[in-house]
Amino acid sequence: MTAPDAVLVQLWAQHIAQTDAPIRQALTALGQHHSAQLADAFYRAMLADPQAGALLTHDDVNTRLHSSMQRWITQTLGSWDTAQVPALVALQRHIGQVHARINVGMELVVRGARQLKHDIVQTLLRTDMDTAQVLRTAMAAHELIDLALEAMTIQYKESRDLATRTDEAYRSLASSVNMSLERERQRTALLDWQSQFLQKVMMMHPDDEVTRLGQSSFGLWVQHKANAFNGSSDERESILSAMRRIDADLLPRCEDELTGQTDELGRQTARHVLTEVQQIRYFTDSMFEHLVDMESGRDALTQLLNRRYLPAVLGRELELSRRSGHPFSLMLVDVDHFKHINDHYGHSCGDRALQHLAALLSNTARSGDFVFRFGGEEFIIVSVEMPALQALHEAEKIRKAVENDPVLLPEGRQLHMTVSIGVATYDGHPDYQHLIEQADQALYAAKSEGRNRVVPSQRPQPT
Repeated sequence: MTAPDAVLVQLWAQHIAQTDAPIRQALTALGQHHSAQLADAFYRAMLADPQAGALLTHDDVNTRLHSSMQRWITQTLGSWDTAQVPALVALQRHIGQVHARINVGMELVVRGARQLKHDIVQTLLRTDMDTAQVLRTAMAAHELIDLALEAMTIQYKESRDLATRTDEAYRSLASSVNMSLERERQRTALLDWQSQFLQKVMMMHPDDEVTRLGQSSFGLWVQHKANAFNGSSDERESILSAMRRIDADLLPRCEDELTGQTDELGRQTARHVLTEVQQIRYFTDSMFEHLVDMESGRDALTQLLNRRYLPAVLGRELELSRRSGHPFSLMLVDVDHFKHINDHYGHSCGDRALQHLAALLSNTARSGDFVFRFGGEEFIIVSVEMPALQALHEAEKIRKAVENDPVLLPEGRQLHMTVSIGVATYDGHPDYQHLIEQADQALYAAKSEGRNRVVPSQRPQPT
């Protein structure tokens, strides 16, 4: 038990000892008979804030949190056994951790608690207690709520501090990637888009539509990964502004003019597009000039991102998805019968198999996607701006690629392996752990159904 927890346990136990039996009975009854109305009051106060409203409108969260709040009220006001106090403190810690994970600020929780205290007093005033009894009972209830809030706040601060350190470490890792190689990769991606654009301009048909730069490999990288390298730099903001001008204004105009047989106007607009691309190339080079050229902090065996950076990435993608409305997907990939591979071929061959799969996943993922070694023989791909059906299609391509690409072993031997993949798509739930759990359940289903298959977390209902 930590020192802060020990202090809280002692204070909570002292409060129980100092509370007489009639007050205990009154608060226990209050929790049992009025928990629903008190939970309503708590969430009414919280949801008045637009920030909380955006986080807590998901039906699943709403339903589960309301029932959880009722249990919390009943438990907090009705637990008078000092032996239960360590468990009560641990519960408040867990709640604070969840609040930190889904980014519900403690100021919102305190606001809801203030309304809860007010409604407790109003409820007590409607009983047949005299004023002195109401006062003593309300003070006892307020003390319990304050003790719970103190435990939540301690955990919330610890969790947020850890998340901040992890995010900083991820930025440090991102900055230590081989920037010369990354710069050439993004230059090539931008050049590829420019070549495709010019080809479309030269051969424009009425039904043709130019791929938006923001949806290209380069555009996805800028939106989802470049900010990790150097935060919200001026260069990145300039690139984003130029991309928006191209996608929202210049490309639609160019398409309309070319398909409307006003070729000269269309080609003038195309030249404006190329001017913007030239500016993007300049700002991209300038951005990379600020970054270091070194490798560190990746998974030692596979050179993929370490799982410690997964919360930082998922937290950022949740926020981007909420703002943009574009869903993203998560694939949980597991090597089938990996224990047999280690037992039969040896651990060195098992390591080679994991390196082979890591390389395949990295080559398959788009420039803006994130590939992690999740642990052991499990890998995670965070596929940005990818809806459910596309994610299933991409996961199936990965499954087939693994099946058809054997691992080369010493002495000319080959290892044929397969993978099972669980796929989950962000559905608005504010806790990234929910998305991981959905993918994990889908992976478990894939294993149960025979392995070497892709299973989505939400299957179509039979008609």
